Amino acid sequence: LLVALLFGVQQAVLSQGVTVPTATPAIRAYNTAWYRLYFFREAWSFAGLLILMFTGLGMRIRNFAELRTRHLYLQVLICFAAVTLLLTVWELISGYPGYLLERSYGFALHSPFLWLQDRARGYLFGLVMAPAMWLMLFFMRRSPRRWWLIVWALSIPFTLTMVVLEPVVFEPAFNKFTSLPPSPLRDRIHQLTVKAGVGQAKIFVTDSSRRTNKLNAYVTGIGPTARVVIWDNTLKTLTDDQLIAIIGHELGHYVMKHIWWSFWIGVAGSLAILWLLSLLLPLIMRMLPATAGIKHMADPAATPLIMLLLGTILFLQTPVASAISRYEEHQADIYGLKLTHLNIATAQVFVKFVTRDYADPDPPRWAVIWFYSHPSIRDRVQTALNQKY
Repeated sequence: LLVALLFGVQQAVLSQGVTVPTATPAIRAYNTAWYRLYFFREAWSFAGLLILMFTGLGMRIRNFAELRTRHLYLQVLICFAAVTLLLTVWELISGYPGYLLERSYGFALHSPFLWLQDRARGYLFGLVMAPAMWLMLFFMRRSPRRWWLIVWALSIPFTLTMVVLEPVVFEPAFNKFTSLPPSPLRDRIHQLTVKAGVGQAKIFVTDSSRRTNKLNAYVTGIGPTARVVIWDNTLKTLTDDQLIAIIGHELGHYVMKHIWWSFWIGVAGSLAILWLLSLLLPLIMRMLPATAGIKHMADPAATPLIMLLLGTILFLQTPVASAISRYEEHQADIYGLKLTHLNIATAQVFVKFVTRDYADPDPPRWAVIWFYSHPSIRDRVQTALNQKY
């Protein structure tokens, strides 16, 4: 009885001032809208690809490309650029409601023009996938039975290159990144990185306040480009202890090599996905009407079909990817708590995600299973308050 009493007092002291609020009607409405928009956007994207296929628009783009050049690479580039451009324009219709939702709740701060600029930049960077599509069609012609295995092997260095380049090439096109300036906080963060055994880790601040007033921080890159990034909103809003708690979490990803684990899991997953594509593509080809105008699997006109099948497979594997992400995030939470011993500050940050950013403290179980990349806020707060050393 005495032990139980002492444990109860300890827990009361530990959790003093930290309670997970129940979701207000506004929080419920906000998250419900996002759940619906998620599925609407997925369905809208699939519908766009189906229209491209069954109206013969993909065939007409292919015919246009063949009239301009006889080189397969250029034909694929033209088809890929045209198809993805049409899809980008098509998806503005499904993406804009999300922007308006964020604006209506005061989260989105950027103008519609900047929102459109971001979509345009995303389209241009997406063109780096054109060589991958060409390789796929090229090896479909050269090796109809083993093309998927060859493409998978070639995708490994390509994916690794993209992960390395993302922090230094792609992300700076959207935001400005600066080193955290000298201050007692920076010294404290450096001491934390040294304690974690990664004193060489770079800490950057990004101007996220151009677009949103939400809070976030993340780890990205591999090898020389690996870094921890703090949104400037986070730096301005949180106390030093709360910020150290977040850095501890992000260092957990860094120390436990979650980026590498995610990379290799992605490599294994891409093998399964390409194998499934090699089985499904011939079957679907036989079912397509003549109006689709696709001559064979390696026809550039098959670009919308390949994108549709890949998109469907990736959509269906979402719960698997989400479960892996939630496990890694839980690991990072535990590591950060053990590194910083800032249980209360960590729990306070999670509560702010509810009160300030409208995160759902008790999301529906189906939503967590399907697309939640992090454990629920209530689970994370309980972890923070119950963690022992």
